[in-house]
Amino acid sequence: MVAEKDSTSFIYTVPVDTGVATRLTDAKDGEETSPSFSRDGKRIAYNYKPGDHRRSRIVTVKVDGSDMHEWSPSNEIALSPLLSPDNQTIVFARAEFYGSYSPIAQPHPHGWSFFASNLDGTNLHQLTTERFYMVSPPSVSPDGKNIVVVTEGFETDQQIAIYSITSPGPPLRTFQPHVPNEADHKHPIFAYPNYLPDGNILFMAASKGGYEVYRLNPDTGAIEKLTDRNGYATDLKVSADGKIAAFLKWHGNWKGVTDPEPYLLDVESHKLTPLKVTGLN
Repeated sequence: MVAEKDSTSFIYTVPVDTGVATRLTDAKDGEETSPSFSRDGKRIAYNYKPGDHRRSRIVTVKVDGSDMHEWSPSNEIALSPLLSPDNQTIVFARAEFYGSYSPIAQPHPHGWSFFASNLDGTNLHQLTTERFYMVSPPSVSPDGKNIVVVTEGFETDQQIAIYSITSPGPPLRTFQPHVPNEADHKHPIFAYPNYLPDGNILFMAASKGGYEVYRLNPDTGAIEKLTDRNGYATDLKVSADGKIAAFLKWHGNWKGVTDPEPYLLDVESHKLTPLKVTGLN
């Protein structure tokens, strides 16, 4: 998990049985963001932006904080890194533009594309042929051949899209499922797609009661609702064995801002349990 303090953010590992957080690195400044575990649970890939305003880069490190490698295939910023199941390929996103297309909107990265390369930066190739207004972090399929992401075009609505890692080009399949009590029937809102070991996809979708977790069968298009009345929720992640999902629920406090609280979701029983975290510095 990532914990923010003042102008810094650092990554912690948190065992779900104890909730005791441990810093992954000993970085003194900057921002560590977008962590993702390798499928075997031995390494983590994340983004690091130094405090001296140098551009961010991808870092891979063992879960005990050792064997750290900084990596970037070019002078362009690479974000949302993800390791393939065999730990031989890294998938990441690039944004070509940072700003706003509206005078009333906050600036954000835009012009997104996805790429893949070997861990040493060789064999760099683009996976997507479009440039997107917005994208979610990617998730790699169990066989390592595809990724699933949420994309939004400059003139198209959000969709869940599957792209090939081995044969770059247009999406192999796209989905725009309608969920119960959805926030906007004409323009559905999706987030945080995650492949499960059986090839199904866990994702979040916006309803009038907040963001709920759903399971999508990509072969039939059928969806199953796994949560109810989450309120505002973000950052869905799934364990390597597909049994447990984790996400953040956000709650208002007396200052009017929101405090995120991690929750664990049993994917089969749908039981939802808050994770009490201690040890954050």
